[in-house]
Amino acid sequence: MRAEAAGPLPATRPVVLGTVIGMTLALASPARAEPSLSALDAPSLTTGAGVPEVGGDLAPSGDASGVPGPSGPFALPPTANTGLIRLDAPDFPYGALAPPPGEPGRGWNVTPSLGLQLLATDNLDLSRRNKRSDFVTSIIPGLLLSMDTARIRGIINYAPSIQFHTAEGERNRVDQRFNGQVLLTVVPDEVFLDIRGSGATQAASGGYAQQGNTVLGRDNRIQTNTVQISPYFVHRFGGLATVQVGYAFTAVQQDLGSNGFGGGANSGAFTPSGQRYFTDQDFTANEIYAIGRTGEDFGPLALESRLAATSYNGTGVLDGAYRRIASMQARYAITHSILALVEGGFEQQRYAGVPGIEISEPVWAFGGRVNFSPESWIMAKYGHRDGFNSATVDAVIALGGRTQLFANYAERLTTGAQRAVDLLSTTTLDEYGNPVDAATGAPSAQPLTDSLLGVQGSLFRIRRGAVSVSQSWPRDRISLTLSREERTPVSIQVGTAAFSQRGTSASLSWAHELTPATTAIGNFQYGRFTTPGAGKGDVLSASLTLATQLRRGLSAFAQYAVTSSRDDFVSGRALQNVVLVGLRQTF
Repeated sequence: MRAEAAGPLPATRPVVLGTVIGMTLALASPARAEPSLSALDAPSLTTGAGVPEVGGDLAPSGDASGVPGPSGPFALPPTANTGLIRLDAPDFPYGALAPPPGEPGRGWNVTPSLGLQLLATDNLDLSRRNKRSDFVTSIIPGLLLSMDTARIRGIINYAPSIQFHTAEGERNRVDQRFNGQVLLTVVPDEVFLDIRGSGATQAASGGYAQQGNTVLGRDNRIQTNTVQISPYFVHRFGGLATVQVGYAFTAVQQDLGSNGFGGGANSGAFTPSGQRYFTDQDFTANEIYAIGRTGEDFGPLALESRLAATSYNGTGVLDGAYRRIASMQARYAITHSILALVEGGFEQQRYAGVPGIEISEPVWAFGGRVNFSPESWIMAKYGHRDGFNSATVDAVIALGGRTQLFANYAERLTTGAQRAVDLLSTTTLDEYGNPVDAATGAPSAQPLTDSLLGVQGSLFRIRRGAVSVSQSWPRDRISLTLSREERTPVSIQVGTAAFSQRGTSASLSWAHELTPATTAIGNFQYGRFTTPGAGKGDVLSASLTLATQLRRGLSAFAQYAVTSSRDDFVSGRALQNVVLVGLRQTF
């Protein structure tokens, strides 16, 4: 679930009201997000504790942060958010935001809030045979902290949900939900400290609507907490080159059935046939890296070299694992709008599990980018990495003045716990602390809140693609999203079973401003899946929400949602009705 907004709410923005009620809707962010931490244009996927693959686009020249980007093929059109400064790299920790030297910031803004939600359901577990009603009271304290000074910039949104069940008291729990990204300038223009973190929950079994107010018992809920700290040094040699050296420490914890603070009591998640497919996961990662890039003196040609080494200390397939890569990329600006790239290098990877995985082989890729306008572009490449050939695509295309299309596709060799780090590295935060895709500016489909597929602890090759179209009008916003994800096990955690999974989903969202203070939001989701907790099946979910601002700082909402699902293990369909009302007061 998307973190809730905690600040005073402009009554005229249905986008904000959608955020207040904590709904994960595609309409809950602007068509072209203007994140408060960075204005990154096209990052690549990460490869470990935060090292991005070669191929991310870099910032324009003349960056006032002291790390100017080149004026040749790495230069990008300026983003709409002109008040932001971009460092000379596309993604974390290289793309962190820094204030211009000597420029005074806007200071600190602390917005506490308190929310109350009342939920009634006639089928707590979305069951076909054992329907149980319950009434759930949730208390949601919130703290939205934004910082913008000459030395520190960032945003932190912490909104834990404390839940009390009337009929099922043993299910009382605390869901930790937070997002934060903070950059400290230690030495102006040279030394920085980047700190990031997130916390979210999802269904262990899968078989639920992709995003939304999923009602889960404690024994079927996985809490994922991630923290990453990276100090780094940057130095520019005039227009010749820029060098960056850094270190990143990462800690990730995934707990099943915990009370929100770790230490889950369960021994794992099991299929109805008794096969265990998930046990609690945790790891720490230590990474060192060095990057060198040519500057504007090279004209239309740009070169970039990267060295990175990440070692893991954790459970399951990450016990003693490592990732190491050395690569070189060359880009050439054929025209002002067309860029070509080629890259090569060598990688080594190791994972525990059955079978043990060791990769030691060359990596390569070729591709390019086409800029249609400052707000419309496509970047694609094809290459060999992680032991297989694959393609990567990121695109945002303006279809007229009111319609935008977002698209992305990528393949990864990764685990569920490592995807938590990828989320930190490939997203930035909007003004309310909600993650948005740093490549396209689209609302982020967080893998740690997606409950369509089950959560497994093994190593997988994951293919994921998504296309969304959004249209904005003065009083309406409509979004349609289609996505597909396939997971193939590569190395199985000892003591568990691993299963291939597939999921195809579609969602349609529509927000309509009824009055300057009141907005109606409709959401429809449908997904087909194969997942270890439910076999093959499908799930359909629809909701209607009315959100209003009662007075400055006080908002209210009411929602009705219905979910219908089926799977292979029990015949028939399960039906769940949910009524949810809530209040939130900001101070």
